[in-house]
Amino acid sequence: MHWRITLFSILDRLLIREVLKTLLVILVVLLLLILANALVRLLGEVAAGEISLELMGIYFGTRVIKLVGFLVPPAFFFSILWVLGQMYRNSEMVALNAAGCGTLRLYRPFLLVALLLAVVVGAISLHLYPVAKARAAELAQKEQASIRIGGLRAGGFTEFDKGRFMVYAGEADSDGEHLRELFVRYERKGSSGVVLAESATIQTLPEGRFLVLENGHRYDGEPGTEGFSMGGFSRYGIRMPEARVSLQRASVDALPLPLLLAGDNLRFRTELQWRLAAPLSVFALMLVSVPLSRSLPRQGVYGRLVVAVTFYAVYMNLLRLAQAWMKDDLTPEWLGIWWVPASAALLGGLLLYLDSIGVNTRWRRLVTRWL
Repeated sequence: MHWRITLFSILDRLLIREVLKTLLVILVVLLLLILANALVRLLGEVAAGEISLELMGIYFGTRVIKLVGFLVPPAFFFSILWVLGQMYRNSEMVALNAAGCGTLRLYRPFLLVALLLAVVVGAISLHLYPVAKARAAELAQKEQASIRIGGLRAGGFTEFDKGRFMVYAGEADSDGEHLRELFVRYERKGSSGVVLAESATIQTLPEGRFLVLENGHRYDGEPGTEGFSMGGFSRYGIRMPEARVSLQRASVDALPLPLLLAGDNLRFRTELQWRLAAPLSVFALMLVSVPLSRSLPRQGVYGRLVVAVTFYAVYMNLLRLAQAWMKDDLTPEWLGIWWVPASAALLGGLLLYLDSIGVNTRWRRLVTRWL
């Protein structure tokens, strides 16, 4: 008896350690693959002067928080499949079954990990991500407010007309009416020019909006060519293209949890259930992963992997559909979104029942009788 308890204790530690290691690897790989593209896009926006470095950091951090909460349930699901699949292929599960460790016994260490991950995912989806997104929206609005008249941003580059007109303004007065330390690059009629000025204002005339620069130098053409010219000026005006500035709208997924709980609105209740679906998915996918990982020794892994990927794709699509149906009031509110993880849990229980020894024995008897 003491030997069996010790064996199970070792088994618990083994499964928890291997699942957490595999989960961490899957999570890091998926994060690197997804975030690489997002980081390149954000750096491009910073280089173009559309957002500041501070806002880029907030956006990137918000993206990381969202992805961690989104990727933990499937990473946990596939890590269990991988660990148990390896044990089945190496005949380790046969030895465990011979020692009295059944399939239900495997759920104990996985349940402990699921509880920990559900707390982490719940904290992210219910609190951390909405707070981070609200902070990003607040910072974006402040940055938009710092964009001075005419769409110029103090402390960064602003592009117009697909990069053919670019302005850098070092700083702005407190009243926002005057800009200082100007750098202007423009292209027109096949030639380019650069203007440096100490200060500038934007004036609206019947002909359009003009950037009026003061106390600076103008350089036209390419240096070293006949058309190159340079000169100083005390006052010089350049007609500006129209600026298009888009402000972010408030999003329901950035609302704090107390407001969602207090709000008597279908959109609020839909968002609340959507946030709760993430920690519930940890348990639902865990229940399905154990029977789905069963395979014969030396059996190929690709068959089970295809089934697992297909199941997860269907599961996520059903979650999105349930969210859309609830938001559009196409399903009863009591049904909500929770029926998707509940259905997955029932499916896991059904697979576990069909995979049990008693059911397999009955099927073998029926097949033998009919044959």
